[in-house]
Amino acid sequence: MDAYYGYSQSAQQPASSATYRPSKPEDWEPYRDIIAHLYNTLNMKLKDVMTEMQVTYSFKATEKQYKTQLKKWNLDTKYIKASEYMFMVKTMRERQAENPPKETRFVLRGRAVDPKDIARFEKRAQKKGTMRDGDPIDCDEPVEDLVYGTPPPEEASYNQAAYAEAYSSYHYDPATDYSYSY
Repeated sequence: MDAYYGYSQSAQQPASSATYRPSKPEDWEPYRDIIAHLYNTLNMKLKDVMTEMQVTYSFKATEKQYKTQLKKWNLDTKYIKASEYMFMVKTMRERQAENPPKETRFVLRGRAVDPKDIARFEKRAQKKGTMRDGDPIDCDEPVEDLVYGTPPPEEASYNQAAYAEAYSSYHYDPATDYSYSY
C-alpha cells in the first residue's frame, strides 16, 4: 500500500543530513568572515548570501537569524539611514552657502556616497514634507564613520599637456647600450 502512495523505502530519505543549522551564537563564528565578505565586500543581497551559504557551505539559517547576526557583528552598515542623509544634506547646504561654494563628497563607513543618492533623498523628503528647501535642518549630532571634504579636481593625476611635453622632450639614442638585467 505504501508503494501505491509513493512512500517506498527509497523515497524516504532524511532531509539533507549534511545541511548545518546553527542553534547557538557560537555556531556562526566559523562563517563570520565568509558572510561579511559576501554581504559587505561583494555587496550581495541578504537573500543571495543565504542561498550562497546554503549551496556552497550547507549552512542554512532563517532570514531573521542572519539579520540578528549581522546586527550583532555590526555588518548591517550597508544602507544609509534617514538621519545620516539629513546630516549630509545639512552639511552640503552649509558648505554650498560658503563663499566660494564648495562641492562636498561623503564617505560613510568606508564607502563613497553617490551625490545622486543624496539628491534623491532630499527630493523625496521635500515631497513628503519632512524637509523644506530653505528651512534649517535639525540634526545636531554628528554621524559616526562619516568623512567629507572637497573632491580633487578632475584628471588631477593625469595632466595630458605635461605628459605630451615630457614625451616630446625624450630622445631615443639607438647607439646607446641600454642594458637590462633580470
